[in-house]
Amino acid sequence: MALKLIQQDVSTLREAYEERKAEYDTLRAAGKWAGAVLYAGTLLELVLKLAICKHLGVANLPVAFQVHDLEFLLYCSGQQGAFSSNIVLQKNFRFIVDHWSTSLRYEGAACSKQEAHEFDRALFDSASGVITFLTQYF
Repeated sequence: MALKLIQQDVSTLREAYEERKAEYDTLRAAGKWAGAVLYAGTLLELVLKLAICKHLGVANLPVAFQVHDLEFLLYCSGQQGAFSSNIVLQKNFRFIVDHWSTSLRYEGAACSKQEAHEFDRALFDSASGVITFLTQYF
């Protein structure tokens, strides 16, 4: 039985990440905090899916990983052990998991500037940001 793969390859997923990151930065600059927070989780989801592709040695993401469960995606990326041994990285990941969901799409402008900054720090802190850490794995 053949494994079902998504149509987009890793370079297309990486391009999608770069485009979503630019949109995320634009939303933050415009003070659109809810949109920025929604994109924050989307960025992490894309990065985890890229890490899964590398971990599995595949050019296209298996369809089974077209989910929004960040904890499941982290486990499948092969990086859960690295997170378990780094308390700050684990705390930053936990913040995202506890405060982000796809249901934010329906909640309007429910996020504050402070919350958006906390997401940004958890993802992009130079020492222990989740995305900062994961980019070395794709």
